[in-house]
Amino acid sequence: MKHTIIFDEGNQILVQTITGDFSTDETKQFGQLYNEMLEGKPYRQLIVDLSDAGKMESRETRSVTNEMLNNAKITDVAFVGATAAIRMIAKVLMKLGSLKAEATFVKDKDEAINWIQKRRS
Repeated sequence: MKHTIIFDEGNQILVQTITGDFSTDETKQFGQLYNEMLEGKPYRQLIVDLSDAGKMESRETRSVTNEMLNNAKITDVAFVGATAAIRMIAKVLMKLGSLKAEATFVKDKDEAINWIQKRRS
């Protein structure tokens, strides 16, 4: 898989980087990793870096992505570097309620970390 996912121990945040196009199969793999990497962690928050992302494979990919985020009980998602088209799709999904997490779009990783840390109670 050309995409990456790490757990940033210092900030206690899951960080996913999408490079190039993103398929439904890759989404399912990430869904498993979300749960594994967040097991026993105090927060279920995610930064998704889309700076070098291509397109999503299909409508099914978007649907499965939301399902994986919801199944992992991700509470907050900060999208970094999203194009206008990606932001528009994500906002529609959030309004329709298919994405349960609170989400925002930011310019860089530092802004994402700040937003996520402010969401902690």
